[in-house]
Amino acid sequence: MNPAKTLLIVIFLLLVACGGDGDDTAVSRETTDNTGALFYILQEPRRQALMRYDFASGSSQTLFEVPENAWLSHMAASPDGSQIAMTYAPSPGENEIQFGYSSLYLLLADGRSEPRLLIERTAEQEVFFNPTWTPDGQQLYYSHVTPLDEAAFTFRTTLERLDLASGEVTAVAENGIWPRVSPDGRSLAYVSIDQDSLLAELIVAEPDGRNPTVLVTRDRFMTLDAPLFSADGQWLYFSAVAEQTSSTTWWERLLGVEVASAHNLPSRWWRLPITGGEPEPITTEARVGQYGVLAPDGRSLAFSSQSGIFLMQPDGREVRQLLELSAADSLSWTP
Repeated sequence: MNPAKTLLIVIFLLLVACGGDGDDTAVSRETTDNTGALFYILQEPRRQALMRYDFASGSSQTLFEVPENAWLSHMAASPDGSQIAMTYAPSPGENEIQFGYSSLYLLLADGRSEPRLLIERTAEQEVFFNPTWTPDGQQLYYSHVTPLDEAAFTFRTTLERLDLASGEVTAVAENGIWPRVSPDGRSLAYVSIDQDSLLAELIVAEPDGRNPTVLVTRDRFMTLDAPLFSADGQWLYFSAVAEQTSSTTWWERLLGVEVASAHNLPSRWWRLPITGGEPEPITTEARVGQYGVLAPDGRSLAFSSQSGIFLMQPDGREVRQLLELSAADSLSWTP
């Protein structure tokens, strides 16, 4: 199989992996002193919705109900929580197939607005995904898949940066996904996927992509994703699969022996210093579809999975469930 085609399949499986039934009002009885708002995407078999959970009231509000046959792949709330960047595919029409080819949108977080188009696809088989904001709220990073030859099914994946004021788009890194910016805005972390082997490595670079440093090499984990910085910018957290979970290889599952993707395998949370070193596991239980975000004060880490949204201390202690639902791999925590 063409490596670019295989990479697109990996990305598509990332975008469309759904969880089971959920209840957006089910809340853990654990008490918490956390504050602010947690944004997430509710995933149910026949419903998708962008939600905001308020820690003070312990309740969730629907900000955007995704129309039937539309698809919301990823989202990221701005640092002040006033607007949300979305990679979104509107409904292609009644009785038409939703392939998940998404454009980049912006949504006001008032619960009444509709998504506003930021960057529209210019080709049918084009995908935007993994948006993330800079700490000043002035720029957006995202990954962008563009077709090179649609007939031959060859594609290119580029990590890009959009300046919201000027509309200027800058290419940052080839084959880059899962971008995350450090709290001080001086560093960029992302995952680079090798198109031949489909193995992933964790990279930290300057905000424009210069001087990339590989922190986790491709031979360390079966796969890894969803990096995030600690509040002081000295640690990088990420979700990783350390070993095979069955007798078949990931490549065999990808090619149809068993449907799987990099992000729907049971993974654990790990961390390592941004200066480099050996990754250390901070959780013992493996969960499917994990994606994390730190509280604005840095004292808690929230993560989503197909079994719910959880809270823990940044060192992995005191894991407790916050919401009993199935959530997509997008979370934002604002003051």
